[in-house]
Amino acid sequence: MSSQRSSIGIDRGGSSSTTTVCSNRPVGERPLPCHSYPAASFRGSLLRRETMATMRWPCPLVLVAAVLCACGSSTVTTRPPKSVSYPPVPAGGTDCGINNEMSGWPTTTVPTSAVYSCLTDALGSGRPVRFVQIKPSGIDSGNKTSDGYSIPAGIVITYRVFGPARLQVTTDRREAGGGVTTQNCTGLSQSTTLGSQPTPSGCKPG
Repeated sequence: MSSQRSSIGIDRGGSSSTTTVCSNRPVGERPLPCHSYPAASFRGSLLRRETMATMRWPCPLVLVAAVLCACGSSTVTTRPPKSVSYPPVPAGGTDCGINNEMSGWPTTTVPTSAVYSCLTDALGSGRPVRFVQIKPSGIDSGNKTSDGYSIPAGIVITYRVFGPARLQVTTDRREAGGGVTTQNCTGLSQSTTLGSQPTPSGCKPG
């Protein structure tokens, strides 16, 4: 395929100059006629083309900046949640894990009896263990989810088995504006109601 190029000549004679544009054709082909334009008009056409080419880049940049600004705004918590430290696992014991009922709030997780099996089995055998449960309170923590739902303050209950009939229950209500209480218990009864936590028995203040 033969290529075709254009040559530009400027005639500055007389009171006004003109610009002549000719198309160069390969040897053997009929030449195309040349066209003359006022120089000022031709320069204006080139200027408009350069200006439009220059403006093509800033527009997408402005659009991207606007999108970033819009996406940068999100719901933030009104205050950071209080950090809660759990009582340690008894020496030589096993960590039975943490059951956080507020995980995925506002959707709550209902625990089954299997969740407490590690704890109840350990109390029956006297094997040292620790089990932590986090429950929602009726107090607003002042925090919100990314969807705008208010998050209640959590109540942290730590069960620790130190031996046969030796159960220590620590309830931490500090995030809900309360204090920390400890009880030393001898037994633990498992409710048959779905979602109900075990009930300590034979307890005395620790």
